[in-house]
Amino acid sequence: MTTHPRWLRVLALLLGLSLVAAACGDDDDGGDAAEDDASSQDGGTVVFASDQEPDGWNINTSASSSLALGQIVELVYPAAFRITPDFEVVMDEDLLTSAEMVSEDPQVIEYVIDPDASWSDGTPISADDFEFLWTMSNGSNPDVDTASTVGYELIESVEGSDDGKTVTVAFSSPYAEWRSLFADLLPAHLISELGDGDPVVGWNEGLADPPEFSGGPFRLVDHQPEQSVTLVPNEEFWGEQPSTDELVVRFDVDNAGIPAALENDEIDMAYPQPQLDLVEQVEEIEGVESVINFGLEFEHLDFNLANSHLAKPEVREAIGFALDREAIVDRTVGQFSDEASVLNNRIFLTNQPNHEAHGDDYQSRDVDGAEQRLDEAGYDCSAEVCTHPEDGELSLRLSTTAGNQLREDTQLIIQEQLAEAGIEVTIDNLEGNAVFSKFFPDSGLRADQDYDMALFAWTGEPFPSATGELYISPGPDMIGLNSTGYSNPEMEALYDQAFAETDSEVAAELYNQIDEMLWEDLPTIPLYQKPTFLPHRSSIEGVQDNATTAGPLWNAEEWTLAS
Repeated sequence: MTTHPRWLRVLALLLGLSLVAAACGDDDDGGDAAEDDASSQDGGTVVFASDQEPDGWNINTSASSSLALGQIVELVYPAAFRITPDFEVVMDEDLLTSAEMVSEDPQVIEYVIDPDASWSDGTPISADDFEFLWTMSNGSNPDVDTASTVGYELIESVEGSDDGKTVTVAFSSPYAEWRSLFADLLPAHLISELGDGDPVVGWNEGLADPPEFSGGPFRLVDHQPEQSVTLVPNEEFWGEQPSTDELVVRFDVDNAGIPAALENDEIDMAYPQPQLDLVEQVEEIEGVESVINFGLEFEHLDFNLANSHLAKPEVREAIGFALDREAIVDRTVGQFSDEASVLNNRIFLTNQPNHEAHGDDYQSRDVDGAEQRLDEAGYDCSAEVCTHPEDGELSLRLSTTAGNQLREDTQLIIQEQLAEAGIEVTIDNLEGNAVFSKFFPDSGLRADQDYDMALFAWTGEPFPSATGELYISPGPDMIGLNSTGYSNPEMEALYDQAFAETDSEVAAELYNQIDEMLWEDLPTIPLYQKPTFLPHRSSIEGVQDNATTAGPLWNAEEWTLAS
């Protein structure tokens, strides 16, 4: 599982990106379905295996924000802009007829909603829905659970005209990445009803189950907890209707069961985190093609700075010196893709043009340097495990999602490497989503965090401003998406500058300065950019991986089945 904050987004003018792709199986074109002489037909069912069942259905809340949910509601919730597989940011022409900046100082954006755009209950999609999303996401009400306030907190007003079909958004200060806003719109009138007239209750609690409404090409039906949810065409959708009759998303097929499920025609597609044996088994299945891509997901090691050992910069630096990240890559993701490499930037990934490699001190392993740092911090490393006179043995728990073989392998390698520097690592995992309660407890309070080091991935879209949610502290008590407790006013000032900077080159320079500062303070260590793996039945035409939060279902309304 990966957490789904809306981060790593960059304007299309900033990023004319293309994915680095390594084809597997029969697919030689980077993910498009192979063309053949067979004709296509309308109708039919596609069964997709997801590696995670959503905990809730409001993607805009921290409680329910996840990659798996984002992939599903991409087909249900309207968005002003969407991300294509080449990371281009494009206006959704089903929802909007135009979106443009009509004033630079003050910054004012005008959106014009398609006259026919409406929710499935017949209510027009309007400025009320834009205003509702802003109100719930701007951080002004502490009772509202929101996944991200980035950009929304800079909006001064959202006003409607032309019967609500024109939306005028005024900013209190410039926000260069305004195209990242107003995704996953929700119907203001229905959410309030779900809260018995209280919109906050409806927002926080009203979408515990899949919604009956839709503003996209599909709607959700027939949810079977722990088993599946079905999407069928939204008959009230004003755009082009999907060609398939239904899309079934199954939650009960684990990674190990994917090859057999594909071979036995129990599923038609999957999007697992790749493992070497899984990739090899799928390659052998007749009638199935697959692709490996590198998108905007990276594996990283987080430190809980409330831990008395990890609060010491020298201990974090010692861990950085003791790690051999090249060996970690070689023994994990490097086994099934020669494109895999160590990641040395938390803001821009290797296939983004503004990527710069930082962290020079940690490019190669230095166990002696690690021991020197621990000595400087007062540790006695004469025994197998280093000991501090006040804080005791340097023993740290490392937590991740149990059952994820790639991560469990990574844990064992980290455990082995750190032991050579006198740092003891114990494995402390929980199954599936449960481990994230250690990193982001339901209370939202740091006092309730229960981890020392965390191993997981951030997955997002190409807008770097929202990385601020990961590294800017929301306060001394609350967690937000900053699971480490890290705080640096100088870095936060750089974020403020970057948010308002409209010159893309200057903005990129500021974001790279932020990453350099993160290497100096080391609240996290990036490990590697994660590959995506998309096996699908060759008979599904139009499948294309979108290695962002949109995922492989992003264009499901365009799929057809070969007859």
